[in-house]
Amino acid sequence: MPQTLLTLCLILAVTLEMRGPITSVGPLANLLTTELALTPNQYGLVASLPILVFGLFSFIAPSVVRRFGLVSTVFLFLISLAIGGFLRSIPDYGPLLAGTFMVGTGIAALNVLMPVVIKTWFRSGAHRLFGIYTGFVGLSGAIGALSAYPLASSTQLSQAPFLLWAGFGVLVLVAWIGLTHSIQSSSQPLLRASSLYRQPGTWAMTGVMGLQSLLIYTVAAWLPPYLEAQQVSATMAGIALALYLFAGLPASIFTERFLHFCRYEWLAEGLMSLSYLLGLYCWTLGGTWIYLGSVLAGAPQGAMLSTAFILMAQKTRSNAALLGLSAMTQGIGYLGAGLGPIIFASLLVDSWTPALWFVAFIITLWALFGLWASRFKTISTDEAS
Repeated sequence: MPQTLLTLCLILAVTLEMRGPITSVGPLANLLTTELALTPNQYGLVASLPILVFGLFSFIAPSVVRRFGLVSTVFLFLISLAIGGFLRSIPDYGPLLAGTFMVGTGIAALNVLMPVVIKTWFRSGAHRLFGIYTGFVGLSGAIGALSAYPLASSTQLSQAPFLLWAGFGVLVLVAWIGLTHSIQSSSQPLLRASSLYRQPGTWAMTGVMGLQSLLIYTVAAWLPPYLEAQQVSATMAGIALALYLFAGLPASIFTERFLHFCRYEWLAEGLMSLSYLLGLYCWTLGGTWIYLGSVLAGAPQGAMLSTAFILMAQKTRSNAALLGLSAMTQGIGYLGAGLGPIIFASLLVDSWTPALWFVAFIITLWALFGLWASRFKTISTDEAS
C-alpha cells in the first residue's frame, strides 16, 4: 500500500476517535443515571463537560506543539483519549467524570491539530482532504450515537461503548507509533504566530467557525423537542434529526468542489445560508416537510465546517499560522457553541417563534461573517520563537 494511502488511513482512523466517544453518552443517559444513581445535575455535567473542555483546552495545543513537535503532541493527546476512555468504563461517577474530562481534552487538542497535520502531510491535496476529514468527524459522531445503546443492551454492560472506543483508541495509538516514523514531515516545533489577535481576518474566520458550531449544537439539542411540540411523533422527530446529521456527510466531502464551482466565497456561503433558512422554514410546516427541511439544513451544516477549514488553510501562509488560527477559532467557537442551546431555551416563553428567529439570525450572521472573511486573501502573521 502506498505511503500516501497509509497516511490517509492513519489520519481518518484518528478522526474516527474525535466525536464517537462523546456522542455515545446521550443514548446511555437512562442507563447511566439509574446504575450510578446520578442526579440530573450530575448527568448534566457529564453531558456538557466535553463542550466546555473543547473551548478551554483548544488554546493549549499550540504551546504543546511548540515544545514537543506536531507528531509527538498528537501522540500525547491520543494517550489522554485512550486513558480517559478506560476510566469512563469504571462504574462510578468519579472515574466517569475524570475520564470524560480526559477524553474531552484529547479531542479538543486533536480538533486543533489535525487540520495542521493534513496541511503538513498533504500540501497539494489538503483542500480536498479537509472535506473528507470533516465528513469522517460527522461519521464518528453518528456511529457513536447509533451504536451506543444497542451495544450496551446486547452486552448488558452500560460501559461497553466506552470500552469499545477506548480499545479503538489504543489501536489508533499503536498505528500512530508504527507509521509516523516513515512519514516525511518536519518534527521541529512550530514558531509562534504572535500577531493573530490583531488581524481582522482572524476575527472574521472566528465568526465563520464559531457560528457554525453554535448552530449545529443548538439545532441538535432542540430540533426533536420542537418537532414533537408541533405534533410530530417522537419517531419522526428522531428520523428528522438523524437525516439532518447524515445529510452533512456527503456535503462535507464535496465542499471543495462546491466552492470551486461557485468561484466566489461569498456566493457559496450565501447559497449555504439560504438552504439552511429554507430548511428551517420547512421544519415549521410539519408533516413530511420536516424531512426536506432536514436535508436542506443538514447539507450546509456539514459544508460549513469544511468551508471553515478550507478557508483557514487557504488564508494562512505557514503551518504555524494555521495552528494558531485553528486554536483561536475553535477555542472561542466551542465556548460560544455551548451558549447556543441556553439562549434558545431562554427565548421559549410563550411560543417557539422567538427561538426560531434566533436560529435564523445566527444563520444570517454566519453569512455576513463569511462575506467579511472573503475580503481577506491571506491572514498575515509575525512568527517568533
